[in-house]
Amino acid sequence: MISATIELSGTMLIGTDATTLMTILEPFDILSIGFNCGTGSDQVKKHLKLLSEISKFPISIHANAGLPQNRGGYTYYPMGPDEFTKKQFEFSQFDGVSFLGGCCGTTPQHILALSKALEGQKPKPPVGNIKPSIASLFNSVELVQTPAPLLIGERSNATGSKAFRELIIASDYEGTLSVGQAQVRDGAHCLDVNVEFAGRDGAKDMSEVMKLYNQKISIPLMPDATRVNTMEEALKCIGGKPIINSVNLEDGEDRLDAICNPAKKFGTALVCLAIDEKGMAKTTEDKMRIADRIYDLCVNRHGIDPRNLIFDMLTFTVGSGDLEYRDAAIQTLEVIRQLHQKYPLVGSTLRPSNISFGLNANTRVFLNSVFLHHCVEAGMTSVIINVKHIIPISKMSDEDREICEELLFAPDDQSLFKFIEHFSDKSIDNTQNDEAYEALSSEEKIAKLLLDGDKERMIPLVEKVHSELGADRIVNEILIDAMKVVGDLFGSGKMQLPFVLQSAETMKATVDYLNPYLTKQEKDTDTTLVIGTVKGDVHDVGKNLVDIILSNNGFKVINVGIKTELETYLNVMNEKKFKQLA
Repeated sequence: MISATIELSGTMLIGTDATTLMTILEPFDILSIGFNCGTGSDQVKKHLKLLSEISKFPISIHANAGLPQNRGGYTYYPMGPDEFTKKQFEFSQFDGVSFLGGCCGTTPQHILALSKALEGQKPKPPVGNIKPSIASLFNSVELVQTPAPLLIGERSNATGSKAFRELIIASDYEGTLSVGQAQVRDGAHCLDVNVEFAGRDGAKDMSEVMKLYNQKISIPLMPDATRVNTMEEALKCIGGKPIINSVNLEDGEDRLDAICNPAKKFGTALVCLAIDEKGMAKTTEDKMRIADRIYDLCVNRHGIDPRNLIFDMLTFTVGSGDLEYRDAAIQTLEVIRQLHQKYPLVGSTLRPSNISFGLNANTRVFLNSVFLHHCVEAGMTSVIINVKHIIPISKMSDEDREICEELLFAPDDQSLFKFIEHFSDKSIDNTQNDEAYEALSSEEKIAKLLLDGDKERMIPLVEKVHSELGADRIVNEILIDAMKVVGDLFGSGKMQLPFVLQSAETMKATVDYLNPYLTKQEKDTDTTLVIGTVKGDVHDVGKNLVDIILSNNGFKVINVGIKTELETYLNVMNEKKFKQLA
């Protein structure tokens, strides 16, 4: 029986809410889940209602006899047996509530009254359901994002990142934390973490890194290791629900069993690679054959929920000129479609950068981004990527995209050379000396830098031109109109979420800089606006912009923060009215 204390803040002491708690515990075979202590019956009711909607387990609830009060130096609980019983009886009407009792402040008389009131009552069976998700200690993240894909940051990887590897070699574990935090800021939903390489004690390194990431990284984790003991050390340190990366059949079924056992024991999601005893699968047929075999072993032998399986169908580079791999992108795209048709409950992932291995670093970004776009359209649900190294399709010319698509999906003997030639002088940073950019007006430059999410160049630009254009015009016309374009691109699928957030952060930084220059108006009004970011959302850029703009236009604004419950808005409003009456 699992019972948690939900504080008045709406979370457990460390910040875990009811949805995250359920995500972490859902894979396990437990008797019940529920709440105790922390609050009174009134305060816990909304959390109990949510748990009833998402829990497949019977639910327990034993609340306090109200919130404690200090009366003459003694703790006093205000709810007598009758009032307490009335509240608890209401709880018995929720689906799944099967265990009722009392915590702080309750007495034998409270429990006796409750027992009599429940005579003849039969608990309603649990009918809740939660979407497939992973979790950190602080937040849960759905495995299937809308819009797709789930973004898995790849920079905390000693194999793929020289900077991260050097931090591990130096045992600078605090330094590795900054790498993870940077990826969170860049918009990653989950972090792949791999510390293994020759000459190091991977289990020790993984333990040290994961202890830090578990406590100080707000998003879920994906430990990535080849050695089973390294993986188990990671899982012991993670309090949320992680993804294991990965399992395959390269060394036969024994190796798969060795990974599936801790996956089941620790209640994780699991990445499954299309590799068997013969090696990495190259064709659609072979990839599906291996996927069928792994699916059967994971689901039917180990009892892993298929919703917790994520298949990486792998891809080979189209940049080597090797005829054997010329159709690698075609094979991978087709197997993604077939996988989701045959197994609609599973997820899929990929490192799209593998498609361009061996090509120039600047050109790879274009090819990776186009390939990713098509994989997502084919149904891929997640991607392992450096979120800074993808370009929204909207920022590519038609010619750039067409040449990438030819190499990926309709290659001939000349396609690779044509691709290399076309991108020989291109760079993702070429806007720095872009003549076309320099030819733009100041208004057009501001709009472009906002679309690009280029905060570094935006601030010096508005510092230079705000006296000429006017701070009010920059904010109310140029920036807001440009953000509308960002919204349209996001809605049409031409701009991924990380780039939307970059644009929003650039907007916020620009408005913050211009705030002292904005016209301040005074309004003769008692009207006060209460604004906040709703529960379930941590992004507050838009809210803060609204706060600044409304405040500068004479409105009274109370900003109540992020992940805000409805009751918080009402409490603030009621408090405001009380002060006015007083």
